[in-house]
Amino acid sequence: MSSINSQPIYNYHFCEDQSNNSSDASFESNLTVLLGSLSSKASQNISFYNDTSNGIYGLFLCRGDVNTSTCQSCVSYATQDIISRCPSNRTAIIWLDPCMLRYSDTNFFGVEQTSPEMILFNGQDRNSPNITDFGGQSLMDGLIGLALGTEILYQADIWSGNNKASELRYGLVQCTRDIDSTSCADCLGQLMTQAKNCCEEKIGWHVLAPSCNIRYENYSFFEQPTVPPPPPPDNGKTSSTFQVPA
Repeated sequence: MSSINSQPIYNYHFCEDQSNNSSDASFESNLTVLLGSLSSKASQNISFYNDTSNGIYGLFLCRGDVNTSTCQSCVSYATQDIISRCPSNRTAIIWLDPCMLRYSDTNFFGVEQTSPEMILFNGQDRNSPNITDFGGQSLMDGLIGLALGTEILYQADIWSGNNKASELRYGLVQCTRDIDSTSCADCLGQLMTQAKNCCEEKIGWHVLAPSCNIRYENYSFFEQPTVPPPPPPDNGKTSSTFQVPA
């Protein structure tokens, strides 16, 4: 089931650097300003944004397929949920579907990070667990290559197997846009290694890290772009079109 146009789904969170000193009031005030800024930017047709507030660094990343309304709703929810789950922490990250949000009193902008990491997987195994899922590997490896050539460092697509509906596979890869394509490639590569080590026999999995995430399922979980209809024939002549997948 897709999370599109529904309340964000909680995946995981991580809290670090708990503090109870006299500077907490100032930190909390600055954090409130930062989170408000992030939430506001998410309503402006921006799927990624990073900002600072007096020594606190924060960013959000919405899944590349969601619309502005869904992104803003998720980020707004995340700004509240992260405070609830990490009330006295100076470093925190929360992954929701379809967005993530993080902040820290240490500048992490432009730094590739694969830790902390969380692996989620479908409890159901594939029908042939001892056979390598070459179709899945090909899909994900291809998505990584395509994502690196985009400005938003995101790509999602479907692998059709033997043209059977039961064999459709859905994949997605994405990086935060504060890192460059080289760091993105390394980040996604590390997560793919983790996925291969833990989840080759699973029919679906999702690996989350601060700088990137990958997901592979046997059901649709992202919004598929609408393919425009072909233009009408010109002067009675038939015509055909071919659309190159994005």
